[in-house]
Amino acid sequence: MIPLRYREVLPPYWYEIDMADRHFSVMEEEMIAREKTIDDLSNQFTLNRATWALWAWEWMYFRKTQAGTDDERREAIRRKRWGDRPFRLPVLRDIGNQHGKLLNITEDFLAKEIQFEFSLSQPVNMVGLQADFEYIRPVHIRRAVVSSSVPSQTINIKGTGYSHGVDFPICGFEVPMGG
Repeated sequence: MIPLRYREVLPPYWYEIDMADRHFSVMEEEMIAREKTIDDLSNQFTLNRATWALWAWEWMYFRKTQAGTDDERREAIRRKRWGDRPFRLPVLRDIGNQHGKLLNITEDFLAKEIQFEFSLSQPVNMVGLQADFEYIRPVHIRRAVVSSSVPSQTINIKGTGYSHGVDFPICGFEVPMGG
């Protein structure tokens, strides 16, 4: 039977031709196989989804094939990519956002520390953050300090307020009596 997406563009007399039916059924299988091949090939260009092309990523960054599982190899490539980037605020922000919900980054010049502040609304991967930070840390920075805060919410209270005005006489003034 001719697939529905081809029936919409073919004249009705083609439905009865046996050769057209065989042609379109074979072509459908080939098109599905081609789509799978294209998807698999496009996955190799993204580090998180690369499988059989990890050797090409490793060759670009290490000039040799690494040992270990695919996840370990991807992690080594990712760290190498972070290490090549400059030690600046956008890079630190990217590293922080990768390991949790980052709220703020500050630098303490006197203590030579970078302070990361995270929200506790999401889990924070402190081990990964420290490993990535140490990989790109320059010599003049001693360490990274990680702090966290509970997300605050504004509480609105609605009510009615009453007030009464009272006039008190000021000392020294006479209050007229009577009239």
